[in-house]
Amino acid sequence: MHRPRPAVGVSVAVLIVAGVMSGGGTGRASADPGSAGTLYVNHDVACSDTGAGTQSAPFCTVQAAADVVEPGQTVRIESVDDQTYSESATLTRSGTKDAPITFTGAPISAGGSWAELASTGSAPALTLKAVHDVRVEYLAVRYRGGDGVAVTDSEGVDLDRLSFPRPAVRAPGAGTAVTVDGASSDVTVSRNWIGDGYAFGVQVEPGAARVTATTNVVTTPRLGGIAVTGASGANVTSNTVIAPCATGISLGGGSSGVVENNVVASTTARQSDTCPAPTAPLYTVSADSAAQVTGDYNVAANGAPGGTRPRPEYSWAGAPYSTTAALRDATGQGAHDIDGLNMLSLTAPNEHSVLIDSADADAPGELSTDINGASRIDDPLVADTGTSASTRPDRGAIERQDTIYFRVGDTPSPTIGLAPFVTSLRTDGATSSWGEAFTYSVDFGDGGAPATGAAGAPVTHTYTTPGRYTPSITVTDTDGSSRTGQYVPVLAATATPPAASLSGVADTTSDGQVNAGYARFTVPEPADVWEIAYRSLTFGDGSQQNLANGAQEVPHQYPTPGTYTATLTQTDQLGRTTTAKATFHAADAFVAMTPEFDTEKTIAAHGVLKLSAATVRADSDGVDAAQLQIVTSAAKASGSLTLYTHGTTRPGTSSINFEPGRSARNEATVKVTPTGSVDIYNGSSGAVTVNVATVGLQSHAQFAETYHPATPVRLLDTRGATGGVTGPVAGGHSVTLTAAGTHGVPTGASAVVLNVGATTTKASGSLTVSTHGDSGSSVTGPYWTTGQTASAQIVLPLVDGKVVLRNTSRSSANLIADLVGWYGPTASGSQFQPVTPVRILNTHTGAGSGRIARLGAHATLKLKVTGAHGVPASGVSAVDLNLTVPAPSGTGYLIAYADGTSRPSVHSVDFTTKHTVANRALVKVGTNGEIDLYNAGSTSVDIYADLLGDYATHPAG
Repeated sequence: MHRPRPAVGVSVAVLIVAGVMSGGGTGRASADPGSAGTLYVNHDVACSDTGAGTQSAPFCTVQAAADVVEPGQTVRIESVDDQTYSESATLTRSGTKDAPITFTGAPISAGGSWAELASTGSAPALTLKAVHDVRVEYLAVRYRGGDGVAVTDSEGVDLDRLSFPRPAVRAPGAGTAVTVDGASSDVTVSRNWIGDGYAFGVQVEPGAARVTATTNVVTTPRLGGIAVTGASGANVTSNTVIAPCATGISLGGGSSGVVENNVVASTTARQSDTCPAPTAPLYTVSADSAAQVTGDYNVAANGAPGGTRPRPEYSWAGAPYSTTAALRDATGQGAHDIDGLNMLSLTAPNEHSVLIDSADADAPGELSTDINGASRIDDPLVADTGTSASTRPDRGAIERQDTIYFRVGDTPSPTIGLAPFVTSLRTDGATSSWGEAFTYSVDFGDGGAPATGAAGAPVTHTYTTPGRYTPSITVTDTDGSSRTGQYVPVLAATATPPAASLSGVADTTSDGQVNAGYARFTVPEPADVWEIAYRSLTFGDGSQQNLANGAQEVPHQYPTPGTYTATLTQTDQLGRTTTAKATFHAADAFVAMTPEFDTEKTIAAHGVLKLSAATVRADSDGVDAAQLQIVTSAAKASGSLTLYTHGTTRPGTSSINFEPGRSARNEATVKVTPTGSVDIYNGSSGAVTVNVATVGLQSHAQFAETYHPATPVRLLDTRGATGGVTGPVAGGHSVTLTAAGTHGVPTGASAVVLNVGATTTKASGSLTVSTHGDSGSSVTGPYWTTGQTASAQIVLPLVDGKVVLRNTSRSSANLIADLVGWYGPTASGSQFQPVTPVRILNTHTGAGSGRIARLGAHATLKLKVTGAHGVPASGVSAVDLNLTVPAPSGTGYLIAYADGTSRPSVHSVDFTTKHTVANRALVKVGTNGEIDLYNAGSTSVDIYADLLGDYATHPAG
């Protein structure tokens, strides 16, 4: 929050009548920051109190500058960030008459705040001690415990244009804004704003000589506004004091001097509970001072509603006087004084007020400008009752100015065109309350020379350089009063419209989790932003957003996975449009779930079991697919199950194959949108019992994990030493396998994808795989019969990077585990996009392979998996497949791997003679979009490949 300028702490109405401006200034000042002999103080930047006090290396404190300043130098106190200088500074160094020392807190840039100095402890904020030829100006001085400014044993001191904000502490009898001690002389206190609550506004102590207090405003002093005691040659001139309780101006203790042109107002509306019926007079001149004091042209604004005068206006030589007439008749003083007014606010006098043009222009200390820097000028609407034929000042600190009314926002004609272009600006938009003629100065805002002349005819200007310009006009009346107004901005457009730019990426957290369907589009600020009229962003899903002109980041949640083209349309002020496009691939991220057996049901022959979204735990934000583990048992006939989205046409695919007398298991990714539910169709002629567990979800509206396909590698084989365990694992026993922190899987992986298997089995059984460190997180691996080799792909959450494989058989078996991939919080991983299940390979019919032929023993089949069925043509890192070997005539296994890479020594599907088997396979894709299927068996086999989805990476759009 900026500190107020220049009337800080004045709790009264506006400082200048609205619309009144002056050629003499606006109450803000700006000094030349590069002038020679200038010392700088600025604690808002890198500073040092031991340096030279240059603008680039300023002092940190006012005291440091006060300790070294020389005659003729100016100390500039700056505070760009409006931070108060909390210190009590003392100046003991002097200037000369020809080379005074100046301290200024005026801002370097127009409109800035004055620097503020606040006292610490009981010492004044600023003390001028035994100095001469010193000027202090444009500072805000705040009282905290001591006085504001103290002048001691000094002469030739000017305190001009200071602001004293309302003090935070009001200790009785303490805290005077300006004190001049008895050893000081030739001190001028001028044009200062002194806010509520000071004990005294200005206090002159006994022995002082030739002290002038002129053109100051003091509001609500506690003990006195301007108090002079025992001082000779004092001039108290043209001040405005709002004194609801205390005496406004007093001279006592044998003082001598002049009191003229002042306004002291009682302002009963501002009286507090502490002085509901004040008795202190507005003006006091003591008996021992009366003979040496002249008072005239003053105003005693002691009126109250109803015309009463609640307190004495004067105390002269010890006698109270309730009216100016009574004072004049008894003493001869105040011959031209005015009373009977009721001043409620601190503004310039109202038009036709008796205060206007009625002051003594020759009064000692009378200035040519008022407290705001406005000239003392003649009001032609008011009869002149003052003393001068040339300058006719108003009484008090604030001068009435010509009220200049401006027609706001004149529009150049035209306001826009291709540079260079010519426009015309009116100069007749101002009127004067005094009926005066104007001259104008038009600043076109492009750095060119202003145009001047008598107001009336329009002025033309050519804008040669593209840009947005705000021309302004300053009109000045014959008395020098002026006002500045702005025109509607002018736009000199470029030959071509500004280019548009757009990019978008998926939202990520600081730890790498991805919301794969939530885009963050970056819209940079265009070059020549001033030329833009409006911008809109369409997201490619039927929605759009209007944008501001600056640089911004625009978030957007897409409703479903898919490829969207966002378009930024940018329209300039001439109606020309430019566009930029960004492609965003909204996809899914993997939400790891603790596997639970969510339901177990028996499905009749050719029956359908509906699983709700809640049953498969797919009822959270943005879930598009569920990864399910399916276990079948008690089958009455051989057959298969097909999992698909409820409410859609059942696809010609299968998810798991089963037969009587055997349990079977598989994992399947099932699309759940748009209905949220899943159907399971029993394609056999007999009933079968199904147990379903959710092992993970795919969501486009949750922060989750991405997939990283690995080059398949064997982590465990108890037939040898791979994995650290040698020899068959006994029935009912377990082995622990390290899956993270090895083979490219980071320790922070959240889940791992493994192909696990059993071989040289001595009895029927199954394999259970659990999360190490979480006994409640486990999935079922393959089931086998005696002597059978069996495998299954599983997804398992990780806690400490390890998994536990348990042989649930009664007898031993060798265990195998192959790494397929992993999920983790890494934004560079692949994102999932589900597809409607489709069979992309059937060697029995020739679909996908181009010919009807089994895959021969030890032969390889190349399968194109990208560019069709909703799978992108590029960027695909893996596909989610269900591989089926129907009724093989021999025993063996398939290896699925990325084309163009070396064939790994891993198992994707193990099969035995005459038993149809299916296994889920997340298969890494070659750079050409193909995978290889290798038959490691000794007989040819048919193969079905059903596509469930793909994992892909996409560059930023």
